[in-house]
Amino acid sequence: MKLKMIRCFGKVGPIRAIVLLLFLLLAGCTISPTPQTESMDYRARAETQIDRGVQVSAVVLSPEETKKSFEIPLANKGVQPIWLEIENTEDKEFFLMLLSIDPDYFSPSEVAWMSRSYGESNLDDEEGLKEKGSLGDKIEMFMDRHIPVVVPPRSTVSGYVYTNLDPGRKAFEVTLFGDNEARRFEFVQLVPGFKADFMQVDFDQLYPPNELQDLDLEGLRQYLETLPCCVLGGDRETAGDPLNLVIIGDGTHVLATLARRGWDLTETMHGASMLSTAISSVFGLKYRTSPVSPLYLFGRPQDIALQKSRSTVDERNHLRLWRAPVTLNGKKVFVGQISRDIGVKFSSKTIITHKIDPVVDEARLYITMDIAASQTLRAVGYVKGVGYSDRKTPRFNYTDDPFYTDGLRVVLILGEDRLSLDSIEDLPWERATERKQNKEDIK
Repeated sequence: MKLKMIRCFGKVGPIRAIVLLLFLLLAGCTISPTPQTESMDYRARAETQIDRGVQVSAVVLSPEETKKSFEIPLANKGVQPIWLEIENTEDKEFFLMLLSIDPDYFSPSEVAWMSRSYGESNLDDEEGLKEKGSLGDKIEMFMDRHIPVVVPPRSTVSGYVYTNLDPGRKAFEVTLFGDNEARRFEFVQLVPGFKADFMQVDFDQLYPPNELQDLDLEGLRQYLETLPCCVLGGDRETAGDPLNLVIIGDGTHVLATLARRGWDLTETMHGASMLSTAISSVFGLKYRTSPVSPLYLFGRPQDIALQKSRSTVDERNHLRLWRAPVTLNGKKVFVGQISRDIGVKFSSKTIITHKIDPVVDEARLYITMDIAASQTLRAVGYVKGVGYSDRKTPRFNYTDDPFYTDGLRVVLILGEDRLSLDSIEDLPWERATERKQNKEDIK
């Protein structure tokens, strides 16, 4: 086995080799990528939104669909087309803000240059393929298929925007602006073939209607203070990470807000995803949709998990959310936990696990600033319920990592419109305190 590992993956250190070996034993020795769902016409599944006399239809293409449509494996170059159709039945002209879809989108000529040769693909059916057509022909093709940015009155335009590749999900906003007005259409779409953990949850069936309770602000505060301090670990008995996060808003809007800030969905745990995690850890690679282990609240594992990874899979911010059986003036309430992974370690309970930053309030601060930067944060406040701990009297999560906290959970209420920082309401509840980290904290 060790010889095969060296042949397949190159020379690795002894500890990382052990990590990889354990994952190979747990996940099996084969690597099978998640299959893409092929579509005869991906436009048939386009999502359509309407604002007065303007209708926008949009769909993100999978790598397989992109290859079939353009006859070029653009995903190998990090390019992911979005197909748009904009129907304008009004007597005014609109302009498409491409930066709202992707602030780093690719120009048609750039995509043509990037795909000038097929030689870098590692797919068997593309080996040996030579350059197809001149660079000028490719530029013309990508320009012809690019969507016009001007939408005249009483007209329909369609075409592609060449965006950066996102695994799992695509969150984007189509903004149209004209004479003293703007129209915004918010989309969150799964890439076909991706198996996200939240897809296993039937949100409409989590609670019977008679169990849902609508609360006002004071009622919500009292309810949140009665929740457990922490989620439960894999044994469903031992306290895990602190329950330090509350987000309030429509589920799609919450997901779109986080996705636009770079948060990725997590894959379900299966052989391929576990092995990809191991390989990413051993070789210091980035794995944006790496699975997270289940923790428990309300008698079930997290309804949705998201992560924002750094340069390697070992380092990331990640959060878990559960839909609560209450609403705030009709708005859904999601409670959960957020922590920062700073490395990996061995664990007697899970064999291999991430080590969290012990100052968990820093991750709580991060998500607050992140959502504020999204310009959707309407109000923020803090409630009791977690319980205080410090370096001298630490508490421990399910995998025996110490953590220190002021004992509060943050409450973030989202708004529907764009909100500037100076318009955020500060709820007059508890006051969070800043904690300085000592060098002993990370031991």
